[in-house]
Amino acid sequence: MNPDLVSQNSVGVKICGIQTLDDALLCIEKGADAIGLNFWRQSKRYVSRTAVEGWIEKLPSSFERVGVFVNEDPKIVRSMLDDGLIHVAQFHGSESNEYCNEFKDEFKIIKAFGVKSLDSVEQASKCTIQTVLLDAYCGSDFGGSGHTFEWEFAKVFQEDNPSRPIVLAGGLNRSNVCKAINQLSPLAVDVASGVENNQGYKDPDLVDQFIQSVKLSSL
Repeated sequence: MNPDLVSQNSVGVKICGIQTLDDALLCIEKGADAIGLNFWRQSKRYVSRTAVEGWIEKLPSSFERVGVFVNEDPKIVRSMLDDGLIHVAQFHGSESNEYCNEFKDEFKIIKAFGVKSLDSVEQASKCTIQTVLLDAYCGSDFGGSGHTFEWEFAKVFQEDNPSRPIVLAGGLNRSNVCKAINQLSPLAVDVASGVENNQGYKDPDLVDQFIQSVKLSSL
């Protein structure tokens, strides 16, 4: 997330896996700071560029849209950024520093890492992108699993990289997000399954309760 746009909550809230305009508008209404749009075709939360283009005029221009990509053709990513479809690109695959460096001087970029060991922390530390997202490692699913990871690994990253902000993801929900924030003080928290109903769409009550929990932890 862009630190300049983390304004409604001292810890930003990004709600990921938005698949419909109604869900996007719900997140805005409830006070989220950003939405995540998953353009990886193999994701169960995949949304097409065409669909998102149909929403743009109905969304506030200041509301941050984050495009989530997994090892995507850089020309496709660049096109979405250049056209203003998204404000931020989040690389959630095995993108190299060389890949990321193609974008970092022109655009806002987040690089995600699935965390399962200190080796994961070391990989994140070597990343040339300033803001990293730390998620639970889930193999070829690349996030959105609803699983948590040992937050002590995130703490190690922060100790090794005190000037670098983190976005925390991985199994967050209304019950554990306060503890996560109190333990790690992340730039933002990222949630998908923790605010969804059984059909995979965002539940208004869960979205509201999650955001209220973040606000309480930020007091």
